[in-house]
Amino acid sequence: MSFGVPLMKPTLEGKSRTGLHLTEHGVHDSFRFGLCKVKENLSMVHPLENSEKYFLQNEEAARLTSLRNQQGIHAPLRLAAELKATRSVGRLPFLESSGLSTAALNGSDETIDFTDILGLPEFDERNLVPHVVMDRKFGDF
Repeated sequence: MSFGVPLMKPTLEGKSRTGLHLTEHGVHDSFRFGLCKVKENLSMVHPLENSEKYFLQNEEAARLTSLRNQQGIHAPLRLAAELKATRSVGRLPFLESSGLSTAALNGSDETIDFTDILGLPEFDERNLVPHVVMDRKFGDF
């Protein structure tokens, strides 16, 4: 029986070493083929890394599954439709959405984590000229 939760065992994640262009000395030729990333060549990941990587998705899936078991199929469908509607609410391109309605539906507005204190990178101040952004958005440049 599957609950849609990913395995906690270490898995082979990442690319194999066949993508590297090795020289006669056995090292990657960065000058001709660019820099290689070490993270792409990792073979095993720690189980805790997988757990942390997919925590929010697992939590949402478990919440929707429990809603379905308790109230029927209509509850997760309604919640998914409301989440889709709140995520698609548009603003002007130079204004970032606060995501308050999505946070209220997810229940994350009641918790305090490090992003509340340090701030998210997408909400950094930007010195954008609204007229230029609107011209680029609507193709009038």
